[in-house]
Amino acid sequence: MQQLFDVGKTNDWDLQVVVIDDASPDDTWAVLKRAKEVYGTKLRIARVFTNGGQHRAIQAGFTLVTGDIVVTMDDDLQHRPEDVVNLVDAVCSGYDLAIGSYSQKKHSQFRNTAGGFIDRLIKRIFKLPPSFELTSFRAMKRSVVEGVLAQTSERPYITAMLLANSSNRLNVPVVHKRRAHGSSNYTLARSLSLAASLIFSYSAYPIVFVAALCALAFSFSAALGVGTIWRAVTENIGVPGWASLVVVTTFFNGLILLALLVYGIYLSRIYLTVVSGRLSNRLAEID
Repeated sequence: MQQLFDVGKTNDWDLQVVVIDDASPDDTWAVLKRAKEVYGTKLRIARVFTNGGQHRAIQAGFTLVTGDIVVTMDDDLQHRPEDVVNLVDAVCSGYDLAIGSYSQKKHSQFRNTAGGFIDRLIKRIFKLPPSFELTSFRAMKRSVVEGVLAQTSERPYITAMLLANSSNRLNVPVVHKRRAHGSSNYTLARSLSLAASLIFSYSAYPIVFVAALCALAFSFSAALGVGTIWRAVTENIGVPGWASLVVVTTFFNGLILLALLVYGIYLSRIYLTVVSGRLSNRLAEID
């Protein structure tokens, strides 16, 4: 923590550090209380009631920040305080969001693999270049933070929320150090939960998938109905009423599937308007 304040002093920043204790079972809160006695108003600390994960903790921290530029970084010493300068400089030069990019990630192989899958998913949803890197070390304008706080989500995903509330973004090269203490809390279950949250909260992929299935089933029903009529006309079907029953059944099932397809298209457009249109009526900057 002292390194952060040293960086702030060197660059003549009015720096305030916000630390969130995510209901840790150890003595983290006691350590933070002692640090508060040392740094006074330069340090703000808060403890949430229950452990809701990193993203909820960051959301809680956003409610406490007061600066024009906000930086998020991990507390496990994998992010160097001196790299904050380059991130802040990028925002000062006009970017809404500056995200640190690692030349080499020091996470475990599992987290790199799972994180890579989630990153590709985010890039596809937000139409980012394949080379753009997403990490938890970032700096942003206060307007971006305010946009995130204005959003409500049952399962917040900070990276997606930041991207949804920014347009001018930049990668800044930073050093990623090996974790000094403890181990990562990211498990397979948590990674799958994040992926599901992204798909259902920030995209219309599920609706589009169901609509595609409806279109396929409708096409099959129509083909089956036409085929049955053709057989009834050209062949002698031995079971009386079979052809008419199949045609009537496939016709009405086809109508239902067609209605679901149209409904899915409208619903996906409404959903994308709500999810992707957050910036449409927000002013990024006023001179």
